[in-house]
Amino acid sequence: MNYERVVIFIDGSNLFHAIRYMTIKIDYQRLVDFLREDRKLIRAYFYGAIPQEKDIKKNSPEWESYIRQRRFLEELSLQGIKVKLAKLRKLPSGEYVEKEVDIMLATDMLSMAHMNTYDTAVLVSGDSDFSYTVEEVQRIGKRVENASFKRTSSYQLRKVCDRFLLLDDYLDRFVVQEKIEVSQELSFWERIKKLWKG
Repeated sequence: MNYERVVIFIDGSNLFHAIRYMTIKIDYQRLVDFLREDRKLIRAYFYGAIPQEKDIKKNSPEWESYIRQRRFLEELSLQGIKVKLAKLRKLPSGEYVEKEVDIMLATDMLSMAHMNTYDTAVLVSGDSDFSYTVEEVQRIGKRVENASFKRTSSYQLRKVCDRFLLLDDYLDRFVVQEKIEVSQELSFWERIKKLWKG
């Protein structure tokens, strides 16, 4: 076994925009296993933001979405992925704004590097704002790998990292293939055709 210690930092919002555009569903446990390779996984973190319950009207489409998000985050936790959440702030216009998520991720990445928690950080994001954090982590003597989808990837971030993985090239390793259930029952028109041929 490889004794290189790895921590995976997933920027949930950045990843969400890419997979929504590509209309794919990710198995996060398989994604973590793929990124870990044969190295010792210390922990995988998922960073995101959700609205505060008090800001959402119950039994509305927004409420349904909120419940789905909570279920998804709970599933991640059950898979051993540590979920770290910021709260979405509701503007007077009714729109939500995401604050603090990038700062949380960057702070954790830096503090764990200082505490010598890992040898290599795998940053799953295409956000160029992390470039400075990456350089600081490297200055401490750690390696940083970047994994992102082409849709949300930043050239600046790829350039500063020690290694880059384009996730689009490895979809078969972590994308969930949706099973389409085909009904065995004949449709009304198929039954009519069968009767006429009968």
